[in-house]
Amino acid sequence: PEVVLEYPEAVAALHREFLRAGSDVIEALTYYGHREKLRLIGKEDLLEPLQRNALALAHSIASEAEGEPPLVAGNICNTNVWHPDEKESDALIRAMFEEQVDWAADARVDFIIAETFPFFGEAQIALETVKAFDLPVVVTLTLHKDEHLRDGVQIEEAVKQLEQAGADVVGL
Repeated sequence: PEVVLEYPEAVAALHREFLRAGSDVIEALTYYGHREKLRLIGKEDLLEPLQRNALALAHSIASEAEGEPPLVAGNICNTNVWHPDEKESDALIRAMFEEQVDWAADARVDFIIAETFPFFGEAQIALETVKAFDLPVVVTLTLHKDEHLRDGVQIEEAVKQLEQAGADVVGL
């Protein structure tokens, strides 16, 4: 995600290509732009500028659209920190999601994409966090085992529960 700060013109060009291709959404490039991933590469101090720049860049390119502008989406993703048997990880990732969604809400995104969750429990926390900000949310899951997420929840049950808990869209 640090490409947003190092090569913003490349990210802008990518957003423009999606716009030219007819995309209805410009997604801020913040995938893995969370505290833990940036800490691992010694760039945790870049978290807020990265998030804010990515969101501003997405809005800037969306404003270039002719006619109806595309929606702008914020992004949160799996953290590789959450563990189903470690309840203290719940608070840690919730805090990470809250700061990211707060910046996205401040930037006035149209919705949040919470993506690629291999654990149902982590996806649930992401959904709860976004809904607390009263933003629409798309939640996507990723399977590493046949029919089950990594915490044992069957995919059909996970999708139903996320939809019932308020996800606007749930996908794989």
